[in-house]
Amino acid sequence: MMELTRPALLWLLLLLPAALFIRSLYKPAPVRYSALSGLPGLPKSRARHLPTILMILASILLLTAAARPRLAVGEEEKKMMGVDVALALDVSGSMRAEDLKPSRIEAAKAKVKEFVAGFHDGRTALVAFAGRSFTQCPLTADGDIVAGLVDQLDAGTVALDGTAIGDAIINCLNKFKEPSVNRVIILLTDGENNAGKVDPMTAARAAKEKGVKIYTIGVGTPEGAPVPAVNPIGEKFYLRNPYGGLVLAKVDEKSLRDIADATGGMFFRAADAGALGEVYKKIAELEKREIKVKRTKEYRELFPWFTAAGAAIMLAGSLLSVTRYRVLS
Repeated sequence: MMELTRPALLWLLLLLPAALFIRSLYKPAPVRYSALSGLPGLPKSRARHLPTILMILASILLLTAAARPRLAVGEEEKKMMGVDVALALDVSGSMRAEDLKPSRIEAAKAKVKEFVAGFHDGRTALVAFAGRSFTQCPLTADGDIVAGLVDQLDAGTVALDGTAIGDAIINCLNKFKEPSVNRVIILLTDGENNAGKVDPMTAARAAKEKGVKIYTIGVGTPEGAPVPAVNPIGEKFYLRNPYGGLVLAKVDEKSLRDIADATGGMFFRAADAGALGEVYKKIAELEKREIKVKRTKEYRELFPWFTAAGAAIMLAGSLLSVTRYRVLS
């Protein structure tokens, strides 16, 4: 199946209608120019648009080439013994607090990347959440992909602010399609649930029923910290309540412990140096099950073909526009 490495470049295709409109405003004085024979079977009223059509087609092909299309070939399926892990990362506004340096969100991202780099016993999925949750990456055995997607996350990635822990847990559960495989959720959050449709303990009980353990990692200090923000002119300030006092974002350790205990998991603090080591150890103790992993062995680059076709069509359109179809009258 063909895929694009840089699909965002295709947004430039939206500029084509504007370019055509601008071109339509330019009307040079008619000049009779007939040196080449016309294309047989094409009426002049239609043929005069041929150079424009060719240039549009060439632009589409060249932009597609710039997006670097490639074809996955040689996909293979491997079997491995492992565990499925879903990482749930809080990206709410309170994660901007700076009680962990340089901020809670950066400390949490570092923990996630540290886990991915050291986890080689199964597949990993990534879920980000604030006032709602979304899947950043489905289950994959490619840790580099997960780490790259973690770098794209930041506090405020989810437009709806808040902390919907229950929704995030349910989303993680939906990532697990194979009930025979041991499954684990690692939840990194400041723990103050204030959004979402599902209560965190209800979600935790659902996880327990499915045999999924949840390890919670509290990101921040129990005493809390001010939450920074930036105004429209780029000035940094700290959020205040209606009475003028600083808003302190505190880690709800009790809730995180309750969630972990309900599923047979454990609670850790992000500041604890050995936290992830303990998580690795607990996952290593789980019974490994057979997991089928599909990997693509290689890709065939298609952009040279799109480039060659686009260049040839552009050259043809340019020649026609200055010769036979410069002006038809």
